[in-house]
Amino acid sequence: MSFWQRLRRRGARRAVDESPAAPPPPAATRAREPEPPSPLERLARGETVPADETLSALTASVGSSGERRALELVEAALRQGLATDALRVKAAELALARGEPQRALALLDALSSVAGLLLSADAWAELGDLPRALTLVERVLVRDFEAPGARERHARWRERLGGRAPRALSPGREPTVLTADAPETSLRIVAEAGRGGAGTVYEAIDDVLERRVALKVYHEPRAERAKLEREARTAVALAGAGIVRVFDVDLERGLLVMEWLAGGSLKQRLAARDRSYLLPLSRWLLPLLDAIGRVHAAGVVHADLKPANVMFRAPGEPVLSDFGLAQRADAAIEGGSVGYMSPERVLGTARGASEDLYALGRLVEDVWAALELDPSLGSGFSVPLLGPVETRPRSVAEVRALVESLARRGLFPGAA
Repeated sequence: MSFWQRLRRRGARRAVDESPAAPPPPAATRAREPEPPSPLERLARGETVPADETLSALTASVGSSGERRALELVEAALRQGLATDALRVKAAELALARGEPQRALALLDALSSVAGLLLSADAWAELGDLPRALTLVERVLVRDFEAPGARERHARWRERLGGRAPRALSPGREPTVLTADAPETSLRIVAEAGRGGAGTVYEAIDDVLERRVALKVYHEPRAERAKLEREARTAVALAGAGIVRVFDVDLERGLLVMEWLAGGSLKQRLAARDRSYLLPLSRWLLPLLDAIGRVHAAGVVHADLKPANVMFRAPGEPVLSDFGLAQRADAAIEGGSVGYMSPERVLGTARGASEDLYALGRLVEDVWAALELDPSLGSGFSVPLLGPVETRPRSVAEVRALVESLARRGLFPGAA
């Protein structure tokens, strides 16, 4: 190769080396890196995700094109038992806002928090089932009388039902018609033990027989004469284990003398969050079931089963009291206590043992709410009892079988 050829080749190489670099391809032509999964996607896959991250992700989706997808992811997480109560409530709010009440109810299934119950009530009201909506609000009022919007909902829906539903009363603050001191009796009054809508109960001493008794004084003895007579006669007719003992009655003066139950009421134990009485729950619930079963076997429905009417002789020895609303099993049941009546009673169509079983579901719900037990444990018991009358257990025997089944599987609140 000549000198001139070598020189030309060297110049060509230098030109190539010094030429500007080719520009990078446009951004649109670059391969996109996949975006990391969102907190809701990770939760739906079964991953552990901080609750605040999933709640923020759902909140951020509201009003966006990803709203529907976010709801689907929450539902997927719920099927795996990974959706927190707060996430379920927020998702239900979103479903209701989208006009999907059935979807909201599925998201809230078995959720018994105040927020969950109020949203469920709104969903049922939107579906046109006001009796069910009303009973859910009453469950809230029993737990938190000041819950925002609860009383307003109750008043509005009650009016729409034609005033058939009872007025919302503050739990523990039932109205007292007569506030005078106890009347003169042969008993020595020790102290006031309790006060309710029908009457006041006093702790008293029978000095002649040297025993402590409970003296119930009806507020309006003339107007409530039939109720007082029914309360006394029913308790005497059902006398036995688990039924309050009645010693004497004065229909003219509205007085009822009963055994003194030193353990107080379930209502008092709930207020004190007294685990020594309330747990294990099966210790007192099973004897209570036996007492209710005896009542039903006699063709009677208690019709006013609530914490104030379940007393204790001692831990594990519950006693049914106050049979003032008791009815034959085939008779229509009128009246009742706010928060413990079924939707069918709101409509005036309640009959049979189902009423007591519904109230029993409410009692258990009260226990795990007061003790802050895991709601998933209690729901296996209360959800069937608080469900539609068509699917509710039909007898105490069925309820006992349910308790035993749940206890064997470790799914009963406070079973141990």
